[in-house]
Amino acid sequence: MSEVPVYPRLDNTMGAIFVGVLMAAALWGISCMQTYEYFTNFRSDSWLSKVMVSTLFILDTVHQIFMTHVIYTYLITEYFNTAYLDVAVWSLVAQVLLSAFIGVIVQSFFVYRIWILSHGNIPVVIVVALLVLGEFGVTLTYFSRALTIHSFTLLPTLLRLSQSVNALAAASDIAIAAVLIFILYRSKTGFSKSDSIVNQLIIYSLNTGFLTSICALLSLITITVYPNTFIFITFWTPLSRLYTNSLLATLNARKKLRVRVGTSHAHSLGSSETRDPPRNKTEPAFNQESSHHLAIRVDTETAKGYDPTFSKKNNGYELSVFGGREQMKDVEHAV
Repeated sequence: MSEVPVYPRLDNTMGAIFVGVLMAAALWGISCMQTYEYFTNFRSDSWLSKVMVSTLFILDTVHQIFMTHVIYTYLITEYFNTAYLDVAVWSLVAQVLLSAFIGVIVQSFFVYRIWILSHGNIPVVIVVALLVLGEFGVTLTYFSRALTIHSFTLLPTLLRLSQSVNALAAASDIAIAAVLIFILYRSKTGFSKSDSIVNQLIIYSLNTGFLTSICALLSLITITVYPNTFIFITFWTPLSRLYTNSLLATLNARKKLRVRVGTSHAHSLGSSETRDPPRNKTEPAFNQESSHHLAIRVDTETAKGYDPTFSKKNNGYELSVFGGREQMKDVEHAV
């Protein structure tokens, strides 16, 4: 009577990758929806923004294809081939490079936001930018080293690099979110209408780095506690998708913000809430001129076809939000 072959348990190896691929696939579906929404609602955006969104969507899609190829190869193509479970398939290594570029594009976008909202605060921008570039550089180093590894038995030699990548990713995301929230918090004027808009922007900024930093931290913890498993890949795989979705959510949030601004304008016409009311009809109702604040003005004048921009004034920047049939193409600077 022949012996029944004994196969290794795959729960914390291929099973972990499988769960990560499923989560990434769900998030890819969300990014498809958000990309469609972006190109439908913001056709007047600059070509640079459209190229950025298109590039991210393409990279995200290729990344999902690579990860699907990984799990299909191990569990379908090489089914019952237990020796192949120790082989590092090429697509598993290639996805690291895609993750690096997706991360640096999204994080650079938010660093640019910090530059705008901080009035060109060079020290703050440099600190955050160094974290982003550090993560990108270490990820490229990890990728170049992984190219030479064809067996998972050698994976522990990349442990320190993997820990560094996840630690820098979490640090970068937390720093970006914290700086944006701090800048927006200091921009509050004391008026409930304008402050409600600022609070919404703060929530968007919090969402920018919360999920990505949590995912990176979980990946860091699991690779440190369980270095001989692939549990960390469960959290690493969806990370790229979260980056893309955070950027798309920020861009698409401008539509909701327009509605809030329009509502605030309508309420302000009959509101009794005042603080140092304007001396004439055209003077802005809210105007906090400080080099340390981002003033958000809700003007009771209807400016048809007006495109709000950041204008330098007293070493600061004002985001002028007008009521009526305004076009807020540049409000993404404040998100």
